[in-house]
Amino acid sequence: MNYLLLLVSIGLEVLGTSLLKKTDGFTNLLPTLGTLTSYFFCLYILSHVLKKLPLSLTYATWGSVGLVLVTIAGIVFYHESLSIYSIAGLFLVVSGTVLINVF
Repeated sequence: MNYLLLLVSIGLEVLGTSLLKKTDGFTNLLPTLGTLTSYFFCLYILSHVLKKLPLSLTYATWGSVGLVLVTIAGIVFYHESLSIYSIAGLFLVVSGTVLINVF
């Protein structure tokens, strides 16, 4: 159940971060409200996950999975490009997260 809540928190963080670009410096009302609401619930759920799971494992997973998903969202929704260095960086981040989770 805790990992399911962690995935929900990650999804809300990705939504909030993806909407952040649309806020135009918090001048567009609906994306701003979506961003703030997503971040609020993301952190609320994450705080409950941290009652049961270790901080390092939780944050490493939250950060790295969020990073990969935000990168994908940037490519799909904002037509951003991905270089070989970006791919290498993502691989290193995910590798580090796997090491933290396994050991």
